[in-house]
Amino acid sequence: MKLTVIAVVAAVALTGTAFQAQACNPLLSKNFGKVVPPVKLPASMLARNNPRAGGTKAKGSIVGLWHDVHTASDGTLFLEGYDTWNASGTEDELGNLPPASGDLCVGAWSKQGNTVNLTTHVTWLYDLSNNFVGTLNMTQQNQVSQDGNSYTGTFDAKFYDPSGNLFQEITGTTAADRLN
Repeated sequence: MKLTVIAVVAAVALTGTAFQAQACNPLLSKNFGKVVPPVKLPASMLARNNPRAGGTKAKGSIVGLWHDVHTASDGTLFLEGYDTWNASGTEDELGNLPPASGDLCVGAWSKQGNTVNLTTHVTWLYDLSNNFVGTLNMTQQNQVSQDGNSYTGTFDAKFYDPSGNLFQEITGTTAADRLN
């Protein structure tokens, strides 16, 4: 039975239809694969407009809370979320996904020169019957703006089955605004 579930998941992914999995999985998003504008946050939520949020952060620092939008290379929405980059080198992202899907990913990052590398960003994947179907690992390379209130970069998201076999890969760009 387990092999059948894996084969079905791989077949669905290979045919290009939406793979239904949970846990910070952009493929579960109602907007995945559509050209839609991201949520428009009130200007008061952005650090640059809110003195209580600390205003401008240290040059080049990604540490803080961000609103991020990941866009696939074909121009469609991949994932939108709130991302926390911690001084300890860890990262947490809360995806704009149904809460019951398990909308949280965790990761680790490092800085090399002006580039901030998300070296790993992982979560577990489940089908809609709560069967484990694999893992997601996303990496990023980001550049923080000079004023410290935004960053842009690229991402590479890889989806693996329970045996560790890659069955889907999505690349694209990331843009984020600092909230604090």
